[in-house]
Amino acid sequence: MKANRKMNKNSLKDYLDRGFKQIGLELNKNQKEQILKYIDFLIQENKKYNLTSITEPKEIVKVHFLDSAGLFLKSDIGGKVIDIGTGAGFPGFVFKILKPDVKLTLLEASLKKANFLKMLQVELELYEDIEVLHARAEDLGQNKDYRFQYDYVTSRAVAPLNILLEYTAPFCKNEGKILLYKGPSYQDELKEAHKAIQKLNLKYMNSYKLDIPFLDGTRYILEFVRKNELSDKYPRRAGIPKKRPL
Repeated sequence: MKANRKMNKNSLKDYLDRGFKQIGLELNKNQKEQILKYIDFLIQENKKYNLTSITEPKEIVKVHFLDSAGLFLKSDIGGKVIDIGTGAGFPGFVFKILKPDVKLTLLEASLKKANFLKMLQVELELYEDIEVLHARAEDLGQNKDYRFQYDYVTSRAVAPLNILLEYTAPFCKNEGKILLYKGPSYQDELKEAHKAIQKLNLKYMNSYKLDIPFLDGTRYILEFVRKNELSDKYPRRAGIPKKRPL
């Protein structure tokens, strides 16, 4: 039984290596160990907290870790980064493992997920320049300690684009970047978000197709830059962006 577990761990390490090499990232020994610990801890805690519907280790690597890391194919993300609605830490926690010098804030509205992330910090011994916050984006976006403070704002699988832009824009510095993960229907979402882009003083820069190793389906990163001032009325109070999208 022990030999089988060791063999499975070796197989998973090989899968990790192959996937990250295809993205152009060489994992060092410490990063590999952190990711393997992360996977083990996620599977263990998922039994209590229902953090993800994906529970097979290689599927977790593919759907969560490689998909999160795919951003590095198109962006050299760094500086101050906030991940909105990070869930079980994707993509933000993956950024921290791959680029330890990133100054990272993880924002999560679910208390059980925020608590999981704080336990994960202890598990992986990642304490420096990383902050886990249990709050709603609409509330924190009006807090002067976080408003307009970030070089990069990211989010993955949180909300339709016209809602998500109101969640993310208030955190972004002037000329900072918002990088959002989307699927093949992103063009329809862009049309729906035309008014939101104007009202939030954003400029749509580009969409980048990501070739994620082993993953069926197509993924895109949408890039926006915040230009000029943002009205104090955004984000509107909690629940309103979803109820009445711009």
